[in-house]
Amino acid sequence: MNTWLPLVVKELSENREPILALAERSHVARAAVLDDRGLVLNGELGSDDVENAVSTQAMTLKTGQASSMVIGDTRVITEKLGGQRALAFWREAALGQSESWAAWLLTITKPGEAGLSVVRHVLAANGPFTTPRLPKEEDWSLLPLNAGLGRLFVFGDDEVALETAALGARVGLKVTMVTVHPLELDLRSAQTIGHFELLDLQSWSIAKEKLIEMGIKPGVLVLITTTSHSTFLPFIKESGAGWLGLAGQASESQPEQSGLFPKAVSPSQRALELIASMLERRQI
Repeated sequence: MNTWLPLVVKELSENREPILALAERSHVARAAVLDDRGLVLNGELGSDDVENAVSTQAMTLKTGQASSMVIGDTRVITEKLGGQRALAFWREAALGQSESWAAWLLTITKPGEAGLSVVRHVLAANGPFTTPRLPKEEDWSLLPLNAGLGRLFVFGDDEVALETAALGARVGLKVTMVTVHPLELDLRSAQTIGHFELLDLQSWSIAKEKLIEMGIKPGVLVLITTTSHSTFLPFIKESGAGWLGLAGQASESQPEQSGLFPKAVSPSQRALELIASMLERRQI
């Protein structure tokens, strides 16, 4: 979900006309982006049969034109995008993906005199209790634009920081791991799952402006495992974070907590306890 949307924006920004295909099943969609030769550039539609059919159909579309077909229990909507109006919309969608707690792409289709009519909306939520309003029409689908469980920032260089960041991404959090020693971490597995990004800083002396630029604001989740947190911890405490925890070396002076694994013996156990605590606090 994190790669096809930026590609649509990039293609439109460079005056190309990408083809967006949505494979809809029970009002839930998957997406893929194709070029005008029918080659899949990014995303996936669930099966080779669907992708082959879409590739053939895509080459027949004109700019702004859409078509639909049914393959088994899947309805596929294919549209050739282009122009400044399309670029403005998909930039808005990308903003919802990156900035909102949760965001969805709502696609509604109706038959029209000039062919299939496609109407799209970006539904962005600012908290876990916001429910999207869905249309009464039959032909609609939702496609998640981000994970939707919340935004997690992890400040640290130890295994607890890495395990918590990787597990958070795996369960559906949008994770940013902040570190000053990236070469000491084995990031190969962590960066292939969910929404995980690494932010490499020169030192733990982090200005307030930099924290705001990162996205520290009310409601985000924050875990700190480094003891060098004196420059940024006060601001995070004042920011209205939805959950703030100290672990690893940062918590050595803290009394032992009970939690899920009071005698955790591995970073992965400790990470599971921390993620469980975050999600429980948010009542998700």
